[in-house]
Amino acid sequence: MRALARRVLDALFSARSLDAAGGGRRWRDAPTVTSAGILHGLAATVAARAMHFAMNNPTGVRITESLATNIAGDGIKPRSRHPQEAVRQQLHQRFLTWTDEADADGRTDFFGLQQNAVRDLATFGEALLIFTADPDTGAPQLRRLHPEQLDRAVTRVSDTGPMVYQGVEFDGTGRVTAYHIRRAAPGDMLAGIQQAPVRMPASDVIHLFRPMMPGQVRGLSWFAPVLLPARELDALNDALLMRAKVAALHAGFITDPDGATLYDGEQTGNAQQAGLEPGALIPLPPGKSVEFPDVPDQGGAGALAVSTYRMIAAGTNVTYEQATGDYSQVNYSSARAALLEFRRFCQSIQHHVMVFGMCRPVWRAVIRHQVLTGEIPAAIYQAERQSLEAVKWLPPAWPWVDPEKEARAAEIAINNRLRSRSEVIAERGYDAEDVDAEIAADEERLARLGIARAATPPAAPQPDEQEAAE
Repeated sequence: MRALARRVLDALFSARSLDAAGGGRRWRDAPTVTSAGILHGLAATVAARAMHFAMNNPTGVRITESLATNIAGDGIKPRSRHPQEAVRQQLHQRFLTWTDEADADGRTDFFGLQQNAVRDLATFGEALLIFTADPDTGAPQLRRLHPEQLDRAVTRVSDTGPMVYQGVEFDGTGRVTAYHIRRAAPGDMLAGIQQAPVRMPASDVIHLFRPMMPGQVRGLSWFAPVLLPARELDALNDALLMRAKVAALHAGFITDPDGATLYDGEQTGNAQQAGLEPGALIPLPPGKSVEFPDVPDQGGAGALAVSTYRMIAAGTNVTYEQATGDYSQVNYSSARAALLEFRRFCQSIQHHVMVFGMCRPVWRAVIRHQVLTGEIPAAIYQAERQSLEAVKWLPPAWPWVDPEKEARAAEIAINNRLRSRSEVIAERGYDAEDVDAEIAADEERLARLGIARAATPPAAPQPDEQEAAE
């Protein structure tokens, strides 16, 4: 009994040993996030500030483009898993033909829509697209909407009807069944006209976001952790630039016995709104002097700015070099380590957000349209539905940091049966079947034309092998 009482007392007082759960001066006014509701209530304000950061701040522009080009790049492309090669080739050809008509607004193709969706994910924390039909062919198309067109004002709880929270409608089991979408984006001409939002079934909507806590139904900008430090960094850079400009404004002073005005400008009472010019020689009246405050040297400002840039890069899951374009301090080892970590983040977004939420529904919609048009017989679709809808999505290839070293590592892994050629080729963003078919076609063409293959040069000795030979 005493042992049980001791354990209970230890559990009660153990919280005092956790600094993060303590109180006192250091934790005074410390903000907390306790539920997804707090995120939902502030997400619109954060998104508006993030949009300004992504469009006006050079670092924000670079981070946004880096995320879009690395996660989506030239496109996350499908490879059918149907067991018959002829069927796979037909499905690929039809899908590739459809991609050019995928955008209902006609501004890009399906892979461009992927990249735009990543931009919206980073900036607003969510991307919103709806399915429409081509007016001529009836083929499915996608229209990109502003995420704030998903009406946050539509929130209601009913004992008899469905629950709607910030424009997302749920059934009794908690499954998303519909979205309530405004007809115009914030700031558009029609935004001020009072119109009821359109209720669209969930099957006609693609709503992408990265959930960070249970109960979250709307996204939060990926820039949320860095907007405040980025704003402070802007202010620091502006102050340093202004300080440098002011320091270069005066070249010297001349004593003027005539008592001329010291500066040109408008006089308001005892105050003069004076302008400064670079390299000016200013006449001083007799007995007059000009003093400037001794501004302390900002010798540590550069290091502080670099540290802040690194913090911004870490908060947005990109490397410092990607955020700033500064590659002066990078080497092979550090670049590889940073890029490997960045690629893991990109892969998680590619497969858990883009492929799951956008690519798979699009593939199903295109396949089912082919069934409706008769390109795929309905009987075959019913019998082989899983095979027809089974697809593997290949993200864009990752560029090598050091092609020779990485190719050598891949060759060693394949020769020692540690990895397959298919896996290595897939990492490069290609399909092994396509690569093998192209290699076979090249070999056949060379043989037909009587062109001898170039001799393969011997592999360069590795450092250990060279030392052993010596």
